[in-house]
Amino acid sequence: MLPIFSLASAKNSNTADPLMKTKGLLTKWQNAFSLLELMIVILIVSLSYLLVFSYMQKVEQKPKALTPLTLKSTLVQSGYLKGGGELFCLDKCQKCYLFQNNKTTEYEEKLDLGDLKIYMLGQGDNPVQVEFGRYRDHPVCLRFKLHSNGSSSEMIIEQNGKFFYLPASFGDAAAVKSIEEAAELWLKQAKIINDGEYY
Repeated sequence: MLPIFSLASAKNSNTADPLMKTKGLLTKWQNAFSLLELMIVILIVSLSYLLVFSYMQKVEQKPKALTPLTLKSTLVQSGYLKGGGELFCLDKCQKCYLFQNNKTTEYEEKLDLGDLKIYMLGQGDNPVQVEFGRYRDHPVCLRFKLHSNGSSSEMIIEQNGKFFYLPASFGDAAAVKSIEEAAELWLKQAKIINDGEYY
């Protein structure tokens, strides 16, 4: 006949039940990640980061909308007219085209040019509005040349009563208060070039 032990004596005995030990290990394993699960989590996080990062890079690389202030810098950074070429816009600057190597292609990025008036300094250093004529029976509102040495067309642009000065060879486009201030900047640039101060 087998001896009958009370529950109290079983709990106090020094020899632990092997079945209880196994249950304890199982609960520990169930509360923690396995190596395979950890690797899957790391893979998912890495793929998510890669997708988001590549999308952000594409967004950053996309050229900014063309405005009078960003006209030259956007065309230079995008590399559209690398080696020299011309951007010309039609129908109150609603559509623009790139002319390079005797080929004309439509500029497909965003435009924020609106109805522009272009001025250049004429006789007596007074601003004179420029008319660019027509292209295939459409009025041309802007012609902007970018040369292989980095210089470009020099002009004063008026857009909705605001004025901008675009230098030919160095410096950034500047927003100015009036057409007279733009003409002063033009003359300053010409003096710097003539005096050789920019070297």
